Amino acid sequence: MLHRSLTRLWLVAIASLPIALANANAQQQDEVWLTKGGAGARSKGVISAVSKDAVTLEISGIARPFPVNEIARVLFAGEPSELNSARNAIAQRNWSLALTELKKLDGQTFSSRYVSSDVAYYKALCQARLAMTEGGDKGAAQTALFDWVRGNATSHHFYDAAETLGDLAVAAGDFAGAAKFYNGLASAPWEDYQMRGNIAVGRALLAQQDYSGALEKFEAVIGSPISTQEATAQKQYALVGKGNCLVGLGQADEGLTLLNDLVSKNDPADVVLFARTYNALGNAYLKLNRNKDALQAFLFTDLLFYADAESHAEALYHLSKLWNEVNKSDRAVQARNTLRERYSGSIWAAKE
Repeated sequence: MLHRSLTRLWLVAIASLPIALANANAQQQDEVWLTKGGAGARSKGVISAVSKDAVTLEISGIARPFPVNEIARVLFAGEPSELNSARNAIAQRNWSLALTELKKLDGQTFSSRYVSSDVAYYKALCQARLAMTEGGDKGAAQTALFDWVRGNATSHHFYDAAETLGDLAVAAGDFAGAAKFYNGLASAPWEDYQMRGNIAVGRALLAQQDYSGALEKFEAVIGSPISTQEATAQKQYALVGKGNCLVGLGQADEGLTLLNDLVSKNDPADVVLFARTYNALGNAYLKLNRNKDALQAFLFTDLLFYADAESHAEALYHLSKLWNEVNKSDRAVQARNTLRERYSGSIWAAKE
């Protein structure tokens, strides 16, 4: 009887072994998560190649390249859980939490060069973003990220790293240097990335008051024949830039009409678009010496669209000046304190 029971258990164990092995192999596969297809849209396989333009998965013996502009994230077989926890925090723009997770991996070695590269990249990214917001050594952050790029020029993070280096340069007031980094993003082979790059270059030129040069970049985006959802969104951001340029070129009425039209025709759920638009309106009113209208425009950003950190910092800077003009010194102090406490690393805090 005992012999028969043991035999039965043995047969069950043997029968379930292929399933267990299959599950184990599945857990050890690399994963490419996609930007389209809804939550959970991903492909699994073994990464056979990575470049700045694509990640290639071997799926059932067939090599399938995934363009970087269609990738939300890449997970590597056997990677530490802290790495993906950091990715989740980064998706929420919680740079401090992400860096805390990544620091748990200090001193560890990884069998996969892809994992080592990802850990180093996200550390440098978090240091850069913290330096631009909460404060930190921008020079050290730029060096760390630039060194990573030099050692990982074929990484799928290349274009995002170039954009972040440009943002760092802007935060340090180096607008000419920022344009050079943004041109790296504009060199990507996809229209939506090229649009992002041109808008970023345009914004850097705008900060230098090169209105004609900036307008050329924005017009290139607006005039693109591409009409995907991503391209349409980029065109709206370019229109904000164009509005700024028109005001700077002395065409204030036309610029104001364009910017107010953006507000009336778009969804305020697009926080970045509305924050940039209201700030552009505020700057236009300042040029026209309509300071009360400027205050109201910047106040919209402060109260409703503060989730866009860069725009919020800009609005707070202007509010810290404009509240005094309407005898609201307490509000001015509050705006100044919020700017210093929340965005001490921004270029706007440095202007105080």
